[in-house]
Amino acid sequence: MMNNRKVYTSKLILMYCLLVGVLLSQPKLNIQIGGGYYNPKLIGLDPDSNNVIPSGSLLSNNLLLNWGVRYQIYHNMRLGYTQSHSLHFGKIGSSNYSRNIAFRSISFETFYYVREKMELNFTLAPMINKGKISIIDEKASADMDTLLSSYNNSSVNLSTGGTMKKTWLGFASHIGLRYYFSSLLSVEGKIGYYNSSYSENNWKLEGEKVTGPKMKIKELPIIQFNLIIGL
Repeated sequence: MMNNRKVYTSKLILMYCLLVGVLLSQPKLNIQIGGGYYNPKLIGLDPDSNNVIPSGSLLSNNLLLNWGVRYQIYHNMRLGYTQSHSLHFGKIGSSNYSRNIAFRSISFETFYYVREKMELNFTLAPMINKGKISIIDEKASADMDTLLSSYNNSSVNLSTGGTMKKTWLGFASHIGLRYYFSSLLSVEGKIGYYNSSYSENNWKLEGEKVTGPKMKIKELPIIQFNLIIGL
């Protein structure tokens, strides 16, 4: 009877130690959600430079919405995929207007613990970015032609609108500081740059090449704040 109690107690202690070890260990998979601030010159995509574009706000001009995943592949290195989106919605004539600039990166991150709950990290990330401008109307309208004309294009005769798309390459670099509330929850701040090879040429609209906005986004300082959830 005494031996059974000792075995049972030993099992409880072992299970407790394993549970504590799991809870305190660093999760290899991290999910991030957050936002960023940058100050691009959205020439052709803001009402100051193009009176066709609907009025914007801080969200459409300077704020980014972020999400991503990172996986620890070595004791001080993570591989990740991240997207940051600049969004703008409104009306052009009777049509619904939407614009999304997506900064998409595959990140290589190294990190070091400067204190018990504080991490310093460095990130390098090649980027494949995408711009998308849509005008949608259920009835016939010339609102897409109005937008195209503002970029010095000829008419493409789309009676109910359409979607312009373009991809371009870039590169991002960041330095960040991360504070751990626990192994499963942390917050992070990053500063760095987005470097892009963007030009206004060769946007695609229904299979045709058109000219897009003359954005100046080739070198953008950026600040990010993220909530990190470990899985």
